Amino acid sequence: MSVATPCPPMRREATSTDGCRIAWWSAGRRDGPAVVLLHGFALDHTVWAPLMKQSELIERCHLLLPDLRGHGASERMPTAAHYTDGAVWADDLAAVLRDAQVTSPTLVAWSFGGRVALDYVRRHGSDALHGIQFVAAAGLAHYASAGPDHAVLEALCAAEPATVDEATGRFVGEVIGAPRGSAEFDGLVAAAARCPVEHRRWMRQRGLDYDALIAALDLPLMWVNGSEDGIVLPSRAEAFRAVQPDTRVSLYEGARHAPFRDDPARFARELHAFVTHPPPSRRAARPGTVAA
Repeated sequence: MSVATPCPPMRREATSTDGCRIAWWSAGRRDGPAVVLLHGFALDHTVWAPLMKQSELIERCHLLLPDLRGHGASERMPTAAHYTDGAVWADDLAAVLRDAQVTSPTLVAWSFGGRVALDYVRRHGSDALHGIQFVAAAGLAHYASAGPDHAVLEALCAAEPATVDEATGRFVGEVIGAPRGSAEFDGLVAAAARCPVEHRRWMRQRGLDYDALIAALDLPLMWVNGSEDGIVLPSRAEAFRAVQPDTRVSLYEGARHAPFRDDPARFARELHAFVTHPPPSRRAARPGTVAA
């Protein structure tokens, strides 16, 4: 039997239930296990670029990289209601999965992407998912683990353009870790500029109400954090594992808010291991469940 070879990223478009057009990219091996990379607040799928160079993923997995609504090449919707209702974010992801025609995908949910993953589970359930890897993710209302850089997210929504510009540079440079003056820094700043400030404010109106949902998750889970993350402190990992004891935790010493950029080779190895050899979960204990 022939084996598909990795393909370069190919852009596609899905339409959500409210008509929002969601741009997404397909990369890697189409016959490999599906992995969906959900980016964070005010950026787009290009933040995952370092992983596209990792053979551990690109030669073994089918990668799906959507731009969240209001970000990147996806549509900007006109009202706050198009951003404050978790159901629309859930349906965006469901539309991408339908368009991709994948089965049993693993979600990799970074920062704000954690909300999207949890929105999906709340609305559509977890039966169709293989697992979720949370990366310094939003979701658990553990406010003691909000770091000193958390205020930069509010500054990204400021009314004064100068404040937004300064916050964008700090967010991309110091929080994400892209070297100032580099092509990757300029690219991520440009990506942030494509997310309108007013739309960012609408997104920030959403509360964190996922605690009960997280406690009830019954699929394989992983939590990744950088030791120097100034947005989500590493203590969030233990707070998460307190309610989900089987969670696989990986701490990146010296890494910031985007550990997949600080050490993409390690991240790719650990993600592939999570996909192929997931930790135990409550799902395995369900009546009638057949072990993979």
